[in-house]
Amino acid sequence: MNTITLILYVATGLTAVFWFLDLLIFKPKRKVALKQAEISHSIPLTRKEKEAIMNSDGLLSSIASCFPVLFVVLVVRSFAYEPFRIPSASMMPTLLRGDFVIVEKFRYGLRNPITNNVWINTSSPKRGDIVVFKYPEKPEIDYIKRIIGLPGDAIMFKGGELFIKPNGESEYKHITYVQDPDSLQVWNKRNPEHLSEYGMTGTENLLGYEHKIMHDKTSRPPEMFFVQGNRPYGEWVVPEGHYFAMGDNRENSRDSRFWGFVPDKNLVGRAVGIWFSGTMDAGIRIDRLGGLE
Repeated sequence: MNTITLILYVATGLTAVFWFLDLLIFKPKRKVALKQAEISHSIPLTRKEKEAIMNSDGLLSSIASCFPVLFVVLVVRSFAYEPFRIPSASMMPTLLRGDFVIVEKFRYGLRNPITNNVWINTSSPKRGDIVVFKYPEKPEIDYIKRIIGLPGDAIMFKGGELFIKPNGESEYKHITYVQDPDSLQVWNKRNPEHLSEYGMTGTENLLGYEHKIMHDKTSRPPEMFFVQGNRPYGEWVVPEGHYFAMGDNRENSRDSRFWGFVPDKNLVGRAVGIWFSGTMDAGIRIDRLGGLE
């Protein structure tokens, strides 16, 4: 559970206490006081006088009135949609630092908001989905990557090239990549972050699913890849109930290649669109708003 969600839970709980106290104790007392005031006055009370009596517990009533709003926000964030901010460049060019995405939380099942256990199954991640998940090594941190490998798939990453052997098939398929001819010009102009002059964007065909990726041929992995048992270096088989996730910025993403697989129990939801984008340096980027591929 991230900090904002924790604060929301605490605030909702506290305002709920005030709301029930007001409903069961203080509001009935105010109604009695209003009735007594009406009896004791020879002329009917004005609207303002009635409101003054009914709002006599001002601070308590104000706090209690926040509960319904916070409760609705909590339910929506827990089970339907939740906003997330992109903190790094690991998903460029699809997502930039400063993008705010909306995540569909019920896509991969209706889940317990505390334990993340699935209550009702809806669907499973598909290859190419952009997903938010709890980082396996530190579950309190949310990561966002693209699903590359499904349960039972064999993945091979050699010399910067990606190969996938889908579950049930006998041969690896080379994941092809077509470089954008104007990638240098476009990204040096539009992206406020510094890019190596060798950073190239292009379109990857992920077994029928096309999406944009970035290659920086001057960059080298910051560490050794994760080694799965006795399998060769740079090769993995995705276990049942797990997924292999990678960033679109292939040479600048710490993903499943380095720390392993994403358990189904860590899934938060699928990123479906950008609802706001901006940084202090670049300002608001209206052209970034819209759906994700």
